[in-house]
Amino acid sequence: MKRSKIVVIAPADNGYKVFVPLLLLFNIFYHRTLIHVVIGGFLPALLKLKPIYLKFENKFSAVFVQTENLKNDLKNLGVKNISILSNLKRLNTLPLDKITKNEDTDIRVCVFSRINKEKGIEDAVEAVKIANDKIGRIAIKLDMFGLIQPGYEETLQEIIKSNQGIVDYKGIVDYDKTVEKLSSYFAMMFPTYYYGEGFPGNVVDAYNSGLPIIATDWLYNKDVIVDGRNGILVPIKSPTKLADSLLMLYYDRDKHFSMIKNNLEDSRQYHPDIVLREFYAFIDNI
Repeated sequence: MKRSKIVVIAPADNGYKVFVPLLLLFNIFYHRTLIHVVIGGFLPALLKLKPIYLKFENKFSAVFVQTENLKNDLKNLGVKNISILSNLKRLNTLPLDKITKNEDTDIRVCVFSRINKEKGIEDAVEAVKIANDKIGRIAIKLDMFGLIQPGYEETLQEIIKSNQGIVDYKGIVDYDKTVEKLSSYFAMMFPTYYYGEGFPGNVVDAYNSGLPIIATDWLYNKDVIVDGRNGILVPIKSPTKLADSLLMLYYDRDKHFSMIKNNLEDSRQYHPDIVLREFYAFIDNI
């Protein structure tokens, strides 16, 4: 803080509780311009739970959030100086001229997120089982990628053991290898009901990989996944609805191909050079 004119922080929920009060305390002496880049969607719930943080939040010169509805929720709580700074990632986007309509009768879908119950892992597994039952054979398999939440390892092992031949865990993918890994899949399943969901990075990965997303209509997912264009939104904790959506794409390959093209086109708006333009302009104005 002593050496900087502008201080930007981007803490998660636990980090927020530590670093924001500390930062504001230091700023009594340093009088710096403070900017909060909000990661995820945890902040409205936190401000409702502890109103003292609303006073803290309004001491920032600018608050950047990832989606429009998150901005509205914070504005309604009394937060000021809010702007949009969506999620972003620099990836080697799958070229449009490299895609073809998927006509395979056997397909693989993926989960690409933290591996725990609240991310809907168990609902995704159940949905694939239901879809296969309706097809009448094992035509759809599920691969899971991501960091396993501590304490969930044993549960995951049991899930894989009881669903051998259908479900597998494939480890963690390097951040710059996601398109290479994911582009071979038919769709991404994201049945989250995690309390702090904002603009998940896996959506950007899916767009750059041309993957339709079957996701829950939870918190701010609707801000970044347009139902029918980029994927399908379903209610939370509803494996049957997930299965129906998966089967819709399985049987309607024209719709599936249209979503692939839409997602590759929409991926451009999450390129860092585009997303950060407004942020840089704000810094320059200061």
